[in-house]
Amino acid sequence: MKIDFHFAKLSLSWKLLVTCFLVVLGSGYLAAVFNAALSVGMSPQAIADHYADKSLSPEEAASIAKQGYVEEELSLDDDEDDEMGDMRAADHSAMTEDDGKMNHNASGDDTLPPQILAQVSHVHLLSFSLILLSLGALACLTQLSEGLKAGLIALFFFSLWGDIVSLNLVRFVSAGFSYLTVVTGAMGGLCFAFISFRVFWELWFTTESVYSSV
Repeated sequence: MKIDFHFAKLSLSWKLLVTCFLVVLGSGYLAAVFNAALSVGMSPQAIADHYADKSLSPEEAASIAKQGYVEEELSLDDDEDDEMGDMRAADHSAMTEDDGKMNHNASGDDTLPPQILAQVSHVHLLSFSLILLSLGALACLTQLSEGLKAGLIALFFFSLWGDIVSLNLVRFVSAGFSYLTVVTGAMGGLCFAFISFRVFWELWFTTESVYSSV
């Protein structure tokens, strides 16, 4: 079904509404990018360090459980230091038995819990669906060729959906999927920018009789 719609035909109020919507949406998207850069990082290594599984291997866990995390210092004072050493040993034993999770973190395991990743995934997927629908609808109303519009929407979908899927792959499969996160993130930003600028151009820099066909 072909819709006879042109952004250039919109009244001034509608043009302002669409323009302001894109500005606010774009500002929110940029804020999300800056937040990701500051809290996680934009490089594959930074993404892998944050999301990858850093839990200990069974051999490492057994070695730490046997030897402990802190080397006990030797003391030359027989009375006082022996007593302090016994107290430290008792405290260390209690901590190992009762606070295994704390000890696990002390060993360097700060792996993102699955529950947190599930929370991040569902919030972002729901918001990404609205971004895809709103920007995709605007892209469909442009004067681009049908083939280009279909390819652009498919690419935008893959970039948004793949961004979240790749983070789960980093966490549960391999840290190497962090490169996919970078690629899909960059692809999503490019699609966002292209659609926005195309709509801006048709809103303010074309007339009813002049349109670009790609």
